[in-house]
Amino acid sequence: MSQDGIPTMVPLQGGGIPFSRGATVASRVALTSPRISDEAPHRQAKAVSDTPAVLLVDDHVSNLVSLEAILEPLGIRMDKACSGEQALRFLLREDYAVILLDVRMVGLSGFETAALIKQRERTRNVPIIFLTAYGRDDAELVTGYATGAVDFLQKPFPPEVLRSKVSVFVELFRAQQQVRRQSELLRQKEADARDAALRAAGYIDRLRDFTARLSEAATVPQVCRALFEQGLVAAGAKAGTVNLLDAEGEALEVVDAIGYPESVLSRWRRIPMTAAMPLVESLREQQAIWVGSPEEWSARYPLMDTRGLHEAALALPLLVKGRALGAIGLSFARPRTFTEMDRAFFTALAHACAQALDRVHLTAEERRAHSVARAAAARLQMLTEASDAFDATNRDLSVLLDTITRQVAYFLGDTCTLCLLSDDGTRLEVAASHSNQGEDGAPLLPGEGLSDFVLRGGRPLLVPELSEDQKRELGQGEALRSLLCVPLRTQGRVVGTLSVGRMGPGRSFTQEDQELVEELAAKAALSIENARLFAEQQRSQEELRRRAEFEQQLVGIVSHDLRNPLAAISMSAGLLEKKGALTEPQKRMVWRIGQATERAARMIRDLLDFTKARLGGGIALHRQTTDLREVVHQVVDELLVANPGRRVEVEVQGEVRGEWDSDRIAQVLTNLLGNALAYSPADAPVRVDTRLEGEAALLSVFNGGAPIPRELLPRLFEPLTRGALKEGQSTRSIGLGLYIVQDIVRGHGGGVEVVSSEQHGTTFTVRLPRAAG
Repeated sequence: MSQDGIPTMVPLQGGGIPFSRGATVASRVALTSPRISDEAPHRQAKAVSDTPAVLLVDDHVSNLVSLEAILEPLGIRMDKACSGEQALRFLLREDYAVILLDVRMVGLSGFETAALIKQRERTRNVPIIFLTAYGRDDAELVTGYATGAVDFLQKPFPPEVLRSKVSVFVELFRAQQQVRRQSELLRQKEADARDAALRAAGYIDRLRDFTARLSEAATVPQVCRALFEQGLVAAGAKAGTVNLLDAEGEALEVVDAIGYPESVLSRWRRIPMTAAMPLVESLREQQAIWVGSPEEWSARYPLMDTRGLHEAALALPLLVKGRALGAIGLSFARPRTFTEMDRAFFTALAHACAQALDRVHLTAEERRAHSVARAAAARLQMLTEASDAFDATNRDLSVLLDTITRQVAYFLGDTCTLCLLSDDGTRLEVAASHSNQGEDGAPLLPGEGLSDFVLRGGRPLLVPELSEDQKRELGQGEALRSLLCVPLRTQGRVVGTLSVGRMGPGRSFTQEDQELVEELAAKAALSIENARLFAEQQRSQEELRRRAEFEQQLVGIVSHDLRNPLAAISMSAGLLEKKGALTEPQKRMVWRIGQATERAARMIRDLLDFTKARLGGGIALHRQTTDLREVVHQVVDELLVANPGRRVEVEVQGEVRGEWDSDRIAQVLTNLLGNALAYSPADAPVRVDTRLEGEAALLSVFNGGAPIPRELLPRLFEPLTRGALKEGQSTRSIGLGLYIVQDIVRGHGGGVEVVSSEQHGTTFTVRLPRAAG
């Protein structure tokens, strides 16, 4: 478990009972290892008196253990107190480099403890860093700093930040210890030691102020200003510069400077990483360069003349986790000996600056990432909206072209023109144009030179700022400032151009705009191609429809006109048959003429029915109360006369009546039963069944002949479809019978199905609703 980045329950060494947030202070103290007892600091101080000590104060032992783990890499001694009272007892016998003090504790709070610490002369200058897991406000900050805190951290915080801050005070504490030891050994230097201690306290205050100022810096110039206004004064320097590595890491570039003459800055605004200079060396070696006098400078850098510029200087690398950001350079008016305290202070300054610059960089990167993400989302939204608009109008080419120019002008410019190649491919013709200025805006007409470049080369043309000659060629006057023209490609060839213009200053097209217009042009070209294909398909379908209607009308006309001569032939054959003077051969010939005439008449009737079904909206029905039993017997009797020697079984279950067209139902049964007799052997059974099923009547026709071929079943009811006859079989069918059957049955609101197999023969089943729907 963890609380604000710090574990709230950890096991004790040796398998002890873990602490938790719910435990009382007394129980936690009772279960704490001996390292947190009152006597432990005294014993440890004797053992490792030369190691700087840090006092950790928190009423939650788990937090103390976490702090100890975070600070362990610093190699310091840590004493842990579970309350403000215990911390005060530790301070009676021990000096600490810094105190990490929890704000809210049971008993004495952090603020109360800090106030008591600051009341004692001995502990008054001990740095205190307040820690809190709760939200802080301005009142708490004022209270914390009023009690003498040097910093105020809110959990959770990065471990590196805490280690960095503590390391600064540890180094300063070591410097203070050095001064104290020297004071004890050399009492004659007591004044110097006192000055050093005061200077250390001053460094702490200045470092505290400086870090507070850096915490408010949000940009690189603000970080530099904080360094120059507070760090430079604290260091006693007369000039300073901040240099950062360029993107390639090949040179240091000045981002801000103070105190140097312009003549010097102009020479060193960009310093190659190969130069022999303190700034470059400090960055290359990742360590500070200290030059305390002109003599030392001349010895180390004999080729650099700095007379009148400074007497002492230092260069500090800006490092974050071993990563080099740049370097800080400071110049001093007089020679200077850099003590350990000075070096620690300057190192702390550089480290704080590096962290601030890195934080600013990360914040800027995050902002840029958010900006890029927002721009990408807006771009995707724009492409989606434009694509939807193209798709919604791609059935009408003229509307589509107008939509493309309107969408492109709305999203990306002030005026847009779409040009397409003429049919002979020799010239560009304006297909659509749109201006956001309304009717007053002149269409953007690409000149021959500009459009030819795009059309012939197949490459986009980006003109951020139009010249006067180009404006005259385009005929737009002074209003048009920027132009972007991209090719329209379909199937790998350029078929036109899409031109976009912007009016007014400060609105030049960019490379990103070009990429976006190219994407829109690709979508537009695809939509134009689809619209053309759709129009061509519509024309083809219309032509096919007109041709089919003409053919069907022709069939109907011819079939209708053939009825009169067939009627004359049938009448003549009937008259000849009634004469008794015919010989037997003559009678057979007359009979054959009658049969052929009847077969032709039926074919013509099927053709007429087919024409009515395809052109007239279906076969006309005349419904009346019909007894299906009578229709079945009538049709079976007629077919048996025409097919002597065949046998048809009829089974009618009960009375089957309904509102049907009796003639059309007879035609359905005639076609189905005729097919059954025609496509089955003479000895094969044929059966007709009729029965009621709910509110519908079922009419089934079965034959035991060969099954219908499987490949023929899906298109069995299509016109001009017929099965293969066996040898010796004949039929009058032209392949329209089943199509007419299906149309008649559907006209009655019913349906027809077929089942055919080798084992069970072939059965056509017609379902007819008894009442009109």
